[in-house]
Amino acid sequence: MKDEDKTKEQLLTELQKMRQRVTELEQSKTAWQSMENLLRQNKNNLQAMLHSVCDAVIATDSDGKSIYMNPESETHIGWKMNGAEGKPLSKIICVFNSQAREKADHLVSQLIESGKIAGLDSFPLRIGREGREYHIADASFPIRDAEKKIIGTVLVLRDVTEADKIQEKLKEKEEKLKQSAAELHAIINAIPGIVSVVDTDFHVLVANDEVYKRFGQGNLSEVLGKPCYETRKGLKQPCPQCAIVEAFKTGETISRISTPEEEELMGMATQSYAIPLKDENGRLWGGVEVIMDITNIRKTEEDLKKSEEKYRALINGMRDTVWVIGFDGKFMDTNKSAIEILGYSREELLSMGPADIDSNLSADDIMNLIQQMPSDKIQVFETTHTTKDGKPIPVEIQSSIVQYQGKDAILSIGRDITDRKQAEIERLKLKKLESVGVLAGGIAHDFNNLLTGLFGNIEMAKMFLSEDHKSYKFLESAGQSMESTTHLTTQLLTFARGGDPIKETLSVAEVLTETAQFSLRGSNAKLETNMAPGLWTVEADKGQLSQVVSNLVINAQQAMPDGGTVTLSVDNVEISKARYVQITVHDEGVGIAPQYLDKIFDPYFTTKQKGSGLGLAITHSIIHKHNGKITVDSAISQGTTFTILLPASEAEGEARPGKTSEKINRVSVSRFHILVLDDEKTVRDVLGVMLENMGHRVSYAETGQEAIAKYRNAQLNNTPYDAVITDLTIPGEAGGEAVAQEILAINPQAKLIVSSGYATDSIMANYGAYGFQGRLMKPFRFEEIKRVIEEVLKA
Repeated sequence: MKDEDKTKEQLLTELQKMRQRVTELEQSKTAWQSMENLLRQNKNNLQAMLHSVCDAVIATDSDGKSIYMNPESETHIGWKMNGAEGKPLSKIICVFNSQAREKADHLVSQLIESGKIAGLDSFPLRIGREGREYHIADASFPIRDAEKKIIGTVLVLRDVTEADKIQEKLKEKEEKLKQSAAELHAIINAIPGIVSVVDTDFHVLVANDEVYKRFGQGNLSEVLGKPCYETRKGLKQPCPQCAIVEAFKTGETISRISTPEEEELMGMATQSYAIPLKDENGRLWGGVEVIMDITNIRKTEEDLKKSEEKYRALINGMRDTVWVIGFDGKFMDTNKSAIEILGYSREELLSMGPADIDSNLSADDIMNLIQQMPSDKIQVFETTHTTKDGKPIPVEIQSSIVQYQGKDAILSIGRDITDRKQAEIERLKLKKLESVGVLAGGIAHDFNNLLTGLFGNIEMAKMFLSEDHKSYKFLESAGQSMESTTHLTTQLLTFARGGDPIKETLSVAEVLTETAQFSLRGSNAKLETNMAPGLWTVEADKGQLSQVVSNLVINAQQAMPDGGTVTLSVDNVEISKARYVQITVHDEGVGIAPQYLDKIFDPYFTTKQKGSGLGLAITHSIIHKHNGKITVDSAISQGTTFTILLPASEAEGEARPGKTSEKINRVSVSRFHILVLDDEKTVRDVLGVMLENMGHRVSYAETGQEAIAKYRNAQLNNTPYDAVITDLTIPGEAGGEAVAQEILAINPQAKLIVSSGYATDSIMANYGAYGFQGRLMKPFRFEEIKRVIEEVLKA
């Protein structure tokens, strides 16, 4: 019985232990569930954080295989996580970039070995399934476990494409600001006198050359950034009477004559103008000060007071017109220049007043000016005088009050500014042409690349078809349409900075006659030519010169809807001992209205319903680039005459009047090895097919560095290239000029041919000076390529 009790007691003890164990297990289970919930929450939190990150985040295991990607990664690389999981890092981010793929393959091993941050460094980068290009900033980190062992990697990719674009735009703006600063300096240099821009503390921000000469011995550092008063004999503070000081105080434009103390300080008598400068909110931030030297005018006043005889000799020796005007609005005196320029006698002028010769101002306007003339200032303005025979003359007038014969009077000096006005008009025209030219040149360059592929493929297709094939005529028609398109790009290039003439020595008579006859073919207009014997030759681009005459002749024909005669004349003329060939095109048409004569050379200006407004603008651009001049004379219902002056050749060379019958001594050039460099795949493909059909072996390069490397390796391996055809412009890479210099350094005997769809005057026009033996203009033609290669390889 005791043994039985003992057994029960042991069983109860064991049961108690089992119950306690069950309790402990339940508690442990609860703890594990809490921990599992916590881990799950942490995982969810981490995933939520990574999902909200704007950068692409990719995690790999220690073998470089993808184990996680956030949604931003899927956006950039085109993979979904369930499709990318387990794939190598290089497989999912660098499909289209072999160099970056190699580095990605080594990225995991580098991170595990070094335990440091690493990453790709080939940017911009084409990534993902679609190969989209991004500018990427990246960082890569090792993943460590609790024991700090590296068990994987994390790659963070940030798209900085837009940031790079912004940076590029900032650079462009910086360049434009530099250009604007240069233009500003040029403008203020054109202003007579001392011109400076200062801030409100009187520090010099901008100054013209006259400031440097007078106060800085020509050295910018002695003037810029310094207070303007310190440059003038060491003043320590602004002069209270200074015009700029008063302008800052009043906020208004100030004009004043210098005091004797200021004249001693400046070393001259001055007329000062000060203009306050304010920002868009009306806050004063600086000012412009213009100081004009009026010492000569002051001296003139003194001389007039001292001696009438000296005064008379002085004013009669001036080329400008000089007037003394009474306060009654009548002339009291004048000089010989006024008599000679206006065509009136002295007696006639002295019976007249300013209102009788001024085209812009009425008698009331002039009397108001006279009555409001300040006693201590010089008034400067522009107006127009009319000669006795009705000719208008633009003039700049400087007027001030003087003493004449014991009375107050007004001394006015008028300067003929016809040449200056004309120069301003020409500058505006050139600026318009240049702005259009920048756009036109870029369009023509890209367009010619496209035409190269189209022309080449059409030509190659025709080569494999017989002329009686039903598709042949359609290809022939397409080729003819492309010829018209090429003519358009030629016109665009004429505007461009790179559209400079490729000159040769020409006798223009035959070229111009053939062009005029062709332009009038099928019209109801008759052509009459007058070619002087013994015409001098000119240095000109035959194609561009033909374009000029074609534009003028077509305009002449359109001005005579009912028919008429277009007269083309060419003569030798000498002007100021300079020799010119003069070309005139005259029509009997409706004429041009006077208000349009100054605008007809402007781009896009036209009075025709279907006109583009480019013909005469192109003509003006071509003649300007030939260092020539073009003018127009017209009257309503009396016809129009365009006159062109082209400088004659300084030395008589062999003239090339038109088509040449010169034949090339052709050599066999089959099976030569040619390297083609062009960044456009279409151009490379079509040029390669053409060369291969000529029997050549072709290698290709997309970048300048690739071309140089291939050429160097071919030389080292004793398998040199026989010729290299290189595009002139490779965006973001070494272009044709740089590549040519590198290749010539490797092999001075290298045969180089430059190609371009954008003719620049310094390279395409003078390719030999840059080490090239030939040139090819896009779009390419099969026969032209063959001819150039033969010429280069036979040399």
